[in-house]
Amino acid sequence: MGRWRRSVGWVCLGLLLAAGTPSFSAEKVQPFTGMTLPGETFDLRDYLGKVPILLDFGSIYCSSCVKSLPRLVNLQNRHGADRLRVVGINLDTYNVARVRRFYGQFKDMLSFPVVLDLNLKISRAFQVTTLPTYVLVDRTGRIVQTVVGYNEGRWNELEEAVRRVVEEGATAGQMGAAAENVVLLTPDNFTKTYQDSISVVGLTGGRKGPFVLRLNGGSEREAKNYGKMFWVRTPLSLGSNYIEIRYPEEDGGQGNLAIVLFREPVMGEGLQSPFPEFQFHTPDHEDRCRRCHQMEPEGGGEVAVITTFCLRCHGYLTDQTWVHGPIPVGGCSPCHDFTSKPHKYDLLNQGADLCFTCHDDIRAQFTRTNVHGPVAMGFCTVCHSPHGSPFKFQLRLPQGDLCLSCHESMKEKMNRFVLHKPFAEGNCSGCHDPHSSDNPRYFLKGVGEALCRRCHDAETLARHKHPVGRPPKFLVPGMRLDPDGNLTCLTCHDPHGSDSDRMATVPGGCAGCHQM
Repeated sequence: MGRWRRSVGWVCLGLLLAAGTPSFSAEKVQPFTGMTLPGETFDLRDYLGKVPILLDFGSIYCSSCVKSLPRLVNLQNRHGADRLRVVGINLDTYNVARVRRFYGQFKDMLSFPVVLDLNLKISRAFQVTTLPTYVLVDRTGRIVQTVVGYNEGRWNELEEAVRRVVEEGATAGQMGAAAENVVLLTPDNFTKTYQDSISVVGLTGGRKGPFVLRLNGGSEREAKNYGKMFWVRTPLSLGSNYIEIRYPEEDGGQGNLAIVLFREPVMGEGLQSPFPEFQFHTPDHEDRCRRCHQMEPEGGGEVAVITTFCLRCHGYLTDQTWVHGPIPVGGCSPCHDFTSKPHKYDLLNQGADLCFTCHDDIRAQFTRTNVHGPVAMGFCTVCHSPHGSPFKFQLRLPQGDLCLSCHESMKEKMNRFVLHKPFAEGNCSGCHDPHSSDNPRYFLKGVGEALCRRCHDAETLARHKHPVGRPPKFLVPGMRLDPDGNLTCLTCHDPHGSDSDRMATVPGGCAGCHQM
């Protein structure tokens, strides 16, 4: 047992169901094929309709999945392969070699096949989106029960259902109603998004809560409980996000539901995911909500009606200090197509072309000689939130933090003892144009001394006796000169920061060049 308790990641629990009860009951299972860990072909037809089957959907990164494996082995050994067939379905979509190495440690203990669901086709057919999920199939090939999550209560419930099906020959129609599951309705597990935050919605399964969301094992926020449903919105980190919902069980234990959602950057390399993109407004998702919620705007699509309709769910967008003008004034329809299919509310245009429909005055900044990377690619939303933000110009972060999120090499400068005031205050746009410039050097708003004079007036500079605009009398290693070989302000001063007084670029300040 000890080896099964290896630390392999956080627990992932749950199942996406059309209703809050263990669904699929009495449904006829459609056979599937797949490749097992050793590379052999598995066909469910070999067992379907002949022997009860227990499907175990899991992942090597789900600690609850791993903890349940020895119990599954014992369950298989206790009943025998001629009376019960346990089938593991592994949902890890990439790095098969790692999955095989993991299971290779226990190859002598495993008494059931593990099928690789590399394209998530099998789990999608059973509507499984979070883990672990156990689906029990009777000997007639119909689903008896779906058990979501792993804890003592859930496992005892599963074992009793298996006993009745195997030892008493019970079928789907003879099994009583099972306890309701707490389930996550949205977002789907093993998907990705480009959004910086997302709503998490689930069914309470009759539990009173509280339901608390924990992100990546750290920050927590309590969900709003509406009786049958709970809702909470969470920010997302770039890369993998482990979103866990914790709640108290009636027996005094703790229940857990969780999903993995990948946030992929709009631009940049090295942080991509093979997961499909999550989109909520599809027919499947809306059908689950339609029984309780109106999913279409009334009033013939008038702007005011559409805006009111959208804000029923997306009202949080107007809670920010700086809200994008169309939302409170012109509604959502200036940017979103209310007739698009199959995914509703697609953008009317892509990238900067959509922004230019209103911000045409900015278009000229795209034609300068040197254009900032995100601007050149038309990715305005890399820096600006399209809906709202606590920061002016709807910036996603305070200006200095936003710039440093890409220009990480400048973070080291922040640790210097003496900082240039605009840099210390995060006012990068005081010297740099964030969109474009005709200046080939770092999108600067001026050249040489002219840039410094934007803040340091002529009277101040007149008291500065050091010459500029002429060649130095002697050269010092590392001395910065302009293209013509003349002294500039940057010859002596670092524009961001230094460990020397007055941001001197040469150690020792003036004495570094002039022997005092």
